[in-house]
Amino acid sequence: MVYLDDTSRCPVGLGCEGCGRLDELVVSTADTPVGVLCMTLCETCELAGMVPVFSPAEETARVLEHREHLGIGVDQMAEEGDLT
Repeated sequence: MVYLDDTSRCPVGLGCEGCGRLDELVVSTADTPVGVLCMTLCETCELAGMVPVFSPAEETARVLEHREHLGIGVDQMAEEGDLT
């Protein structure tokens, strides 16, 4: 079983994806209709529960990218029923 909220191997972006702030950045996860994705937020946005709005295509790409950070292949995702 893979812990999908693990962000230990996810890169921190250059700025907060919620407000654009450039300091006190952390990587957080969000559960979306297509799966769990990682995103960079400032501590304030993370505490507020901010989830940036992504297009469906970008959301799907980000879910797949997060799986790569976790070392999960598409075959494993399908086996676990994690592809919608």
